[in-house]
Amino acid sequence: MSKAKSRLARIRTGIDHIDDQIVRQLAKRRELVLELARLKRELDIPIFDRKREQALIERVRRWGKDHGLNEEFIEVLFRLIVMNSKEMQYHEAL
Repeated sequence: MSKAKSRLARIRTGIDHIDDQIVRQLAKRRELVLELARLKRELDIPIFDRKREQALIERVRRWGKDHGLNEEFIEVLFRLIVMNSKEMQYHEAL
């Protein structure tokens, strides 16, 4: 195998490892979201918190920008994550 192909394989393995970590972290986040939903139900507070959601989006946009990532991409990604989290809270934590 050439050096370039070996390097390509090593880079792809690294990306696969990071992708696995992302999925693991999303699974951990899911567990926390479900715990949060149960607590919100117990405390009788609404699932949707516009201020908290906006603060999250602003925080991750800044963090992304500070780390060289496209702010719009980060916002779209986290809006999808938040949308999924709200859906889980409404449907799975009853």
